[in-house]
Amino acid sequence: MKEKVLSVGIDIGTSTTEIVFSHIIIENIASNFRVPDIQIVDKEIIYRSPVYFTPLLSNTVLDTKGIIEIVKKEYDTASIEPRDVQTGAVIITGDTARKENAENVLREISDYAGDFVVATAGPELESILAGKGSGASEFSRKNKGAILNLDIGGGTTNVALFENGEVLEASCFDIGGRLIRFSKETNKIEYIFPKIQKLFQAMGITAKAGDPLTDDMLDKITEVLAKGLMEIIDPSQRSFLTDFLATNKIVKNFVKTPDYVSLSGGVGDLVYQEQMPKTNAFGDIGVLLAKKLRKNLTKDAVNVVKPAETIGATVVGAGNHSVDISGSTITVTAKNSLPIVNTPIMKVDNPINYTDEEIKKAFEKKINWIQGENTSMNIALAIENEKMLRFDEIQLMARKIIIGMQPIIQKQKVLIVVLKVDYGKVLGQSIQKYLSEDKQIICLDGVNVGNGDYIDIGMPVGVGEAVPVVIKTIAFSY
Repeated sequence: MKEKVLSVGIDIGTSTTEIVFSHIIIENIASNFRVPDIQIVDKEIIYRSPVYFTPLLSNTVLDTKGIIEIVKKEYDTASIEPRDVQTGAVIITGDTARKENAENVLREISDYAGDFVVATAGPELESILAGKGSGASEFSRKNKGAILNLDIGGGTTNVALFENGEVLEASCFDIGGRLIRFSKETNKIEYIFPKIQKLFQAMGITAKAGDPLTDDMLDKITEVLAKGLMEIIDPSQRSFLTDFLATNKIVKNFVKTPDYVSLSGGVGDLVYQEQMPKTNAFGDIGVLLAKKLRKNLTKDAVNVVKPAETIGATVVGAGNHSVDISGSTITVTAKNSLPIVNTPIMKVDNPINYTDEEIKKAFEKKINWIQGENTSMNIALAIENEKMLRFDEIQLMARKIIIGMQPIIQKQKVLIVVLKVDYGKVLGQSIQKYLSEDKQIICLDGVNVGNGDYIDIGMPVGVGEAVPVVIKTIAFSY
């Protein structure tokens, strides 16, 4: 029996804003006499909004009212009620995520857009979603070799390396088409991103808002940024630029040299166009940056492939690839409490390896790290354990979890435990024996998480045998 889940992806980027609604098809693929195996078997885009220019009140402030109006208009046009949306993501990307009121915008959109909409803006997550939404991940699954997807937008370039459908690395760089904006009529500079201002200074160029942007200045800065993009593709060319342009100041060496390169995002889409617009068509450096990048890719004979999605990669990724499904053999006694959103994850080693006193101290320390002064915050416990356990070991683990999580159990109605290995049902039932009648347990398996992640848990799907989950990086990590 198949079940449809309605998902939304909302991408508020440096240049553009777009909304996609999708149906995610869930089915139990196990035979009648086996344990249910609920999986996502298909994804179908049912409505795609026009691409809007992201409303801004100034260079540092988003137009909250204007963005909300776009969202409401597109919900109405798609004939979708917010209460019908079950999963998805609102992503504020690129330079837009650094605007003064970005977090408030996310909160207001989340309040309107549906009970199970995720607000995230971690650059690594954006890179992964863009790579999946573009089709690079699927390309790597169907073709032998690793593919590097560069999602080049208005404020940032999100980079993800895939092989066999799995992400190997993800990072983000401050390279984009809207980092310098100018008047199309007078060529006067209206905005310069601070990092680009420093590059100008390093090149001996004096330029500020209000000054004319000359052809020489435009040529030099786009040449430098195109070089930065080539250094990302080929680590052997790396210079100071790679570190300087990195969003998080952390540049990872790719575990593999890419066999293919794909481009998405507004600037990435331009690279594939046979006839590009005029250089000043958008009042920014995007067109010339695309021209310089195409020239360098041709010169270096990079194996470039065109992905299925270009300009809409992130929003498609947010709507179609942010959601996963838990295992089917799980314990959920707290169905009335679902959906649960934005719960921080505390990952620990298998607690059966430690004494009761060691468990108390270790858990208390980590709980304090996460909660800080907000001692009323719930925390989801993730157990690091790759091997299957005997029944007696699971019983011991349940008792140890109760000991370590007492500070949470005392203040929270629901205890959340997340596992990668498939014994969520028996562990959850074992934990339940130790809980009082007013406490509930959610014990999920088939979910891989890390410290610093957040989890959202939706209403049960697949005849109530599994739940949709979204694992998120910390919002605004740059």
